[in-house]
Amino acid sequence: MIGQMARDLGVTTRFVAAFAQGASYAYKTYTIRKKGGGFRTIDHPSKQLKAMQRWLLLYLLNGLPIHPAAAAYRKEKSIFDNAGLHAGSRYLLRMDCKDFFHSITDDDLRMLIANRPGTFSAWTPYETDLFCKLVCKGGRLTIGAPTSPTLSNAVCYDMDTQLSEISDKLEVTYSRYADDLFFSTKLPNVLPALESTVASTIANLTLPRNLTINPAKTRHSSRGRTRRVTGITLGSDGKPYIGRGLKRKIRAMVHQLDALDTKRRGSLAGLVAYAGGFDPDFVNSLITKYGHSTVAKARTLPVE
Repeated sequence: MIGQMARDLGVTTRFVAAFAQGASYAYKTYTIRKKGGGFRTIDHPSKQLKAMQRWLLLYLLNGLPIHPAAAAYRKEKSIFDNAGLHAGSRYLLRMDCKDFFHSITDDDLRMLIANRPGTFSAWTPYETDLFCKLVCKGGRLTIGAPTSPTLSNAVCYDMDTQLSEISDKLEVTYSRYADDLFFSTKLPNVLPALESTVASTIANLTLPRNLTINPAKTRHSSRGRTRRVTGITLGSDGKPYIGRGLKRKIRAMVHQLDALDTKRRGSLAGLVAYAGGFDPDFVNSLITKYGHSTVAKARTLPVE
């Protein structure tokens, strides 16, 4: 693995090995304000480290099994697909995993590697150690590394399997969008009892072993009140709609289009594309306000 990556990137294996030892220091760290208050820490890898992480993502990690319930960080799925799963239900439970990326450690990755010998081709302990150093900062996944989303989904495969099996027995639909867990059903009095089962299931996981539920962010809702899934409003008619908050977000991103980085440009392209499918009048309003060429640019996926 290390040898092939070094050859593809035009460096030596000795360079990769030496670089990995100090990879935790090859990040630029900054904070952004959270929508609900407080700040989120972003660790942006250096150009060299990001090149290595992208190689690992392209040639190794993209082949890892991901559970169908995992809806985030997948090209074939979007926030609208995730919301659509729950739109026809009457009752909704949302639970949040605290410090999601930072709770996944290099010990979890070592267990993942041991559990997937076909993907990791019986790596030596030395190769495993280098890999963990290249994708972790201080022994933990970070928000900002291109490898973190796929690794988090792969590590959570067993968790998603268990929660899906529990939900299926109760006629509940389960999906996970990164750290947000969603459960919905047409049956009354099911989700309140499920809440404690979910928390205990996650607390007893061996992979990942450090995830915990943040009870302050647990929310129950029904058709009698506003239900939202990943920013999408679930209507009483059983259909998902773009809420006012998401519309404001899209407008703000279009307004700041030229200042967006590649990742946010890609996110905006997906948002505008799906918004057109759900609410073409909203997209027309964007064209009226910002011009056809600007909206067309917003719809185009950026080339890295």
